[in-house]
Amino acid sequence: MKEEKEEGVTVDKQEAEQALASAEVLASRMRRGARSHVVGVVLLGLAMMVSTAVYGLLIQPSTRYSMPFVLLFPLLFLGIYTATRPVVPRHHRALYAVITSAGAGIYSLTVLIGIVKFSGEPLWWLPGAVLCALPFFLVALLDHRAKPAGSGNT
Repeated sequence: MKEEKEEGVTVDKQEAEQALASAEVLASRMRRGARSHVVGVVLLGLAMMVSTAVYGLLIQPSTRYSMPFVLLFPLLFLGIYTATRPVVPRHHRALYAVITSAGAGIYSLTVLIGIVKFSGEPLWWLPGAVLCALPFFLVALLDHRAKPAGSGNT
C-alpha cells in the first residue's frame, strides 16, 4: 500500500516501518553512549576526590605548589565535557557553567586554605575532597536524569 504525500513523494508502509526501526536502533545506541558518559563523569569525580585527599594528606611540602595545577585536570575535563556536548536539555548549559564554576571555587578554597591552615589534617582534607567531587556527581546526575531525545518534553 502506497500513500501519496502533498509534495508528490510516495511512501510505502513497509519502507516507513523499516525507517522507524532503524531510527529506534540508532536512538538506543545513542542512549547507551550517553550512559557511558555518565560513568566517565563519575570516574572523573572519584579521581578528583582521591587526588585531592591524597594531595592534602600525603604529599610532601617540596611539591606543594606544583601539584594543585596537575589536580585541576579532572575539573578541566569536566568543563570541556559540559561545553562540547552537542545536544543538551533546556537550561542545562547554564547549569553546567554554574556547577563547573562552583567546582573551581570549591577546589580553590579547599586547596588554598588547606595548604595554609590545615596541612595534613584529615578533618579538612577528606570533607574538602568530597566537596571537590560534588560538581562531577551533580553533572552525572543531571545527565542521567535527562530525557532522551524524542521522548517528549525537554
